[in-house]
Amino acid sequence: MTDTKTKLANALKTLMQTEAIDKITVNELAKFAHVSRNTFYYHFLDIHDLLAWIYNHEVIAQLDDYQNQDHWLDGLKLVLEYIEQNKKFCLNTFRSLDRDLLNCFLYKNLYKMVVRVVDEIDDQCPQKVRNEIGNFYGSAIEVQLVQWLITNLEESKSSLLDRMYAMLHTTLEYVVKCNANLYK
Repeated sequence: MTDTKTKLANALKTLMQTEAIDKITVNELAKFAHVSRNTFYYHFLDIHDLLAWIYNHEVIAQLDDYQNQDHWLDGLKLVLEYIEQNKKFCLNTFRSLDRDLLNCFLYKNLYKMVVRVVDEIDDQCPQKVRNEIGNFYGSAIEVQLVQWLITNLEESKSSLLDRMYAMLHTTLEYVVKCNANLYK
């Protein structure tokens, strides 16, 4: 089953090298992957479901090990490397009608990563504070990554990581402690 999903995922990624996802049909994708249309629908609801599966399978599943104070930057580096290695695929996702999928994918996972770091810094941090911090920093990082993608990865990956580290590493602990005290 996963083999068929992987075959469909690879076919979609290949097709998206030259076509926007909005232009790719299930028939075209199934034919390119050498599977039937019914086989496609056995595994996925539609092409956008496959697209979400690709991001979940190729990136999200790997991020769990990096969602802590000492390794969040490594998790961010993993995301940047994925974007860099799959630039056309990510750009075509972003430029499609389903651009929200990429934004939501980035935000949801960056929010989760920030919240886990907050929990590590202060496991008694009030829920409201951890949600606010996760939302603020998750959104900020997402915007930076989307901007990097829009500018065709103009800034070097190492420069972007250095900038993110400088902005987040020391300030996140300070923000958690200051805000947690406000709600106690």
